[in-house]
Amino acid sequence: MLIRVLTPGRSPDDALGRARGALDHLVGIGEYATPVFDYYRTMNDTAARFRDHPRYGQLDAVLSLESETGQQVLEDTVDAQEHWFVDTLEDLREKLDVLDPTEVMTDVDLARFDCYRLGQFAGPSVWVYDEHGAGLRSRSAVDEYVERHDDDELWIVPADVHY
Repeated sequence: MLIRVLTPGRSPDDALGRARGALDHLVGIGEYATPVFDYYRTMNDTAARFRDHPRYGQLDAVLSLESETGQQVLEDTVDAQEHWFVDTLEDLREKLDVLDPTEVMTDVDLARFDCYRLGQFAGPSVWVYDEHGAGLRSRSAVDEYVERHDDDELWIVPADVHY
């Protein structure tokens, strides 16, 4: 899947370096890191065969949040994450209307798994992260992050991750 790391940086290279630190953390590299993905590739990885795949729309390795493209990429990602959450929540509500607690507990129709996915702080249910690898799980979390870094130049680093 494709995730994005939102990070401050003095330059595109600085932002890419900070994003790689977050991505390393998300794959379990470093002290206190807990892996939520198996591996990652950034868009500047020349060994990556996916780089020019149409699914990624020729994404740059680093996008300035001040650019129209950067703003659009972040907005599209937040919209998609929000849409996924609402759809999953609606599906869960339907399941909870018909299942009894024992069936939920034993994960009939993957109801308990849906609860798990909705509550994740990182992993395939979260599509935007900060430079520390913390998931920005909602539009308000992304907005607060951007406001906190009002004086910084912010960048978006897309990464292909496997889980």
